[in-house]
Amino acid sequence: MTTDLLVDEAWRRATPPARLRELAADPALARIVASRIGLPADLAEELAVRAEAGGDVPRWTPVARALAAQPATAPARLARLSAHPDEGVRRAAAVHRATPRRAVKALAADPAVAVRRALAAREKLPRSVAAVLVADPCADVRLTVARRVGARPEELDALVGDPDPRVRRVLTALGRSSAADLADPDPRVRRTAVERRGHRDLAPVLDTLAGDPDPAVRALVATRWRNHDPVSLARLAEDPDPRVRAATADNWYTPVAQLTALAADPDRRVLAELSDNRLAPPAALTRLADTLAGLADDDTAAGREPDPEEREERRRLVHAVLGHPATPPETLRRLHALELNPYFHEGNAMSQPNWPADLLIGFGLDYSGRNVEGEAERASFDRIERAVGTQPPEQVLAAMVGSPVYYLSRAVANRHVPPEALAEYARAAALSPEGHDLDDLARNPAAPRDVLLGWAAENRYCSTMMENPELPVPVLAAIAGCSDDDHAAEARDLLEVRTLRAAARGETGNPC
Repeated sequence: MTTDLLVDEAWRRATPPARLRELAADPALARIVASRIGLPADLAEELAVRAEAGGDVPRWTPVARALAAQPATAPARLARLSAHPDEGVRRAAAVHRATPRRAVKALAADPAVAVRRALAAREKLPRSVAAVLVADPCADVRLTVARRVGARPEELDALVGDPDPRVRRVLTALGRSSAADLADPDPRVRRTAVERRGHRDLAPVLDTLAGDPDPAVRALVATRWRNHDPVSLARLAEDPDPRVRAATADNWYTPVAQLTALAADPDRRVLAELSDNRLAPPAALTRLADTLAGLADDDTAAGREPDPEEREERRRLVHAVLGHPATPPETLRRLHALELNPYFHEGNAMSQPNWPADLLIGFGLDYSGRNVEGEAERASFDRIERAVGTQPPEQVLAAMVGSPVYYLSRAVANRHVPPEALAEYARAAALSPEGHDLDDLARNPAAPRDVLLGWAAENRYCSTMMENPELPVPVLAAIAGCSDDDHAAEARDLLEVRTLRAAARGETGNPC
């Protein structure tokens, strides 16, 4: 019979034990038999005896390795295998669940690092053995103890301050280290230490961390989750590394003056993070629009065409500024006139609060004119179109808010709509919710305060209300006390930022 057929027979599930014994006379086939799932315990012992008695040790060693990993191998046999001259056999015995405790303790002093590492990774490791391994002279062994899923608190505590930075990184990631990890000589330990802490924990050491030699640490310290301190953020806003400045540009707590300065930063990553900052102030967004216009002017003057990647990045920046709820109306007008965004969507502008009234009216008529259906919509559209140029823009917006044409009615998000028209929209929505988009009203800085307070008390429209750049303080305070933890925490942050900005302006009292 050919060797391949014998190998197939040794692996075949239906091969009877008697035939397996015959096949196991050959060490190569004996290794396969010893590896079989469901091997009878008596056959496993027979194979171990053969392997131990085999004169050709190298040929029988693979059999011993397979038996050291075989679930059917008896504890007494595993004890013998744990003293086998081959490192691979001892390594397999070290992780076997049935290896006797005395043998496990002996393996803690094994001369081979690989065996001690395998032992340190055991699912169940006796305390006395773990106590030996945490003091192992090889850092790889101690690292394995630290990474072990079932590591006990006392084992991890014994590794605090380990000389190997890899061990300290793991302990820091597990939260088992001390405050010293923020000053660890290894930058990756410091990064992990900062990543695990929030702004309250880091507040006392922000000044030191803002000067950390590792820019990755400084970038982490600049993020909103870890830093609410305007003083350190002002310092980080001037950092030489663009990653740090980018993180600072995205932080709600960065002072207005620094955010405005970052709007002219030469690095596009910084500009992108600033454009995504929900609390970017109007002055910063206006300067960012100036920066984008300047880049376009420089290209025109130099006869230069930006590469596709740069062009797409600028398009995204323009899109973000056009869609930002705090971009001032005249900045929107000027940026839109430059036509730097070839994919500008008039329908999207209808849900933004700050577009100038005349532009918004034009957007609504242009976009919805292609989608008017039925006599009622056509009559409403025609009335509004005739009113343009004969009535004040605010009155035209009020007519749009009450229109059955969907995209015209979305003007309810615009701050230039008269307050009485917004109040009437809210009343109509309360009587007949269908056809009314209250999310758009919630975004509007001119939305009636009593309506917003009612929603906050009922925990409704909280997400879209907090997109409102001028949400009244009493409404924010009501959301801060609501049952939704995410909305409440965000509202508290917004209140804190407003208080800090008011203090920076020298204002006192309620930061409305």
